Amino acid sequence: MPTKYRDIINKLEQELRHMRSDGRSKLPTEAQLCSEFNCSRQTVRSALADLEQRGLIVRKRGSGSYLADGASASGDTVVFICEDEDEYIYPELTGLLRPQLKSHKLKLVCRSTHGDLGKERQILTDLLASPPAAVIIEPYCNIIPNPNVKLSSQLAGRGVAVVYLFTAYESGEGHQALIAEDNYGGASMLVRHLASSGHTKIAGIWRCDDSRGLERYDGYINTLSELGLPIDVPNLMLTGADRRSLLKRDDSILKAFVSGLGGCTAVICHNDEIAYRLARLTAPGIAIVSFDDSYYAASDKGAITSLAHDGRLFVDNVVKAIVAGIEHKKYKGEPAGWKLKVRKSG
Repeated sequence: MPTKYRDIINKLEQELRHMRSDGRSKLPTEAQLCSEFNCSRQTVRSALADLEQRGLIVRKRGSGSYLADGASASGDTVVFICEDEDEYIYPELTGLLRPQLKSHKLKLVCRSTHGDLGKERQILTDLLASPPAAVIIEPYCNIIPNPNVKLSSQLAGRGVAVVYLFTAYESGEGHQALIAEDNYGGASMLVRHLASSGHTKIAGIWRCDDSRGLERYDGYINTLSELGLPIDVPNLMLTGADRRSLLKRDDSILKAFVSGLGGCTAVICHNDEIAYRLARLTAPGIAIVSFDDSYYAASDKGAITSLAHDGRLFVDNVVKAIVAGIEHKKYKGEPAGWKLKVRKSG
């Protein structure tokens, strides 16, 4: 697909969403689009034909192009696209979401990608064929280019409320709501907690293909610097999203990390799942802290010091964003803050 043609398509899909929010119905004229994109009328007409074929606009001879009345979502379904609805924090999250959505006469349906972009693409394609009222998307490896982003943009162009959870794809559009966490502040809080307990050499394990991981790493490394604590590169692990390779039964990767800890007396982990496995491999004197305050952290075997946020307040914000999107209104909330739950691990 020629670059100019693709640029026009992307721009117009964004414009449709703004038009719906602002109550406008008529698109810019062909002449205006030719001028804006410095392209031929034929290129503009081909882009408009693409949108018309997908049911997003109608073209009226002698009058122009308009937002299609039928190009909108309907129904009472909210679809949550996540890695695995049955694992980690998702059962608790969906348990809180369902009654909240029900109070707005909305029902929740979960679709799991299992970390497969092909599966994610199929889910989004299915939703385009039968648009729900809203979609919650937890991006997978959000800083890596993802060809499925344009499908979520098409959903939003059809009036579907699209809400990103935790992170957003870097190539995603700014109109979509993002319910985020204060990752920098959380990591800084953990470093300061460990430092106040006398730890001066603190290691870390972070996701490097997820903006949450990079934000947490940023807070960690800058706070170490602010406190005058050493930054020891060999004691940092930057890992990818495939937690099954990191957490496989033989624990070979984590064992290698533990063997290289040297004089470190504490480790900050990207999440509780990693921290739980790490705690089973380290000596009793090593403090381990992490994020999420999940069942891994609260278990008798783990008892891991972890950061928590108010789950009900977090879900309230997700629901507010969904309702605002359905009503074609803008939503912008502050990142969720953290509270430290201190347990025996550190």
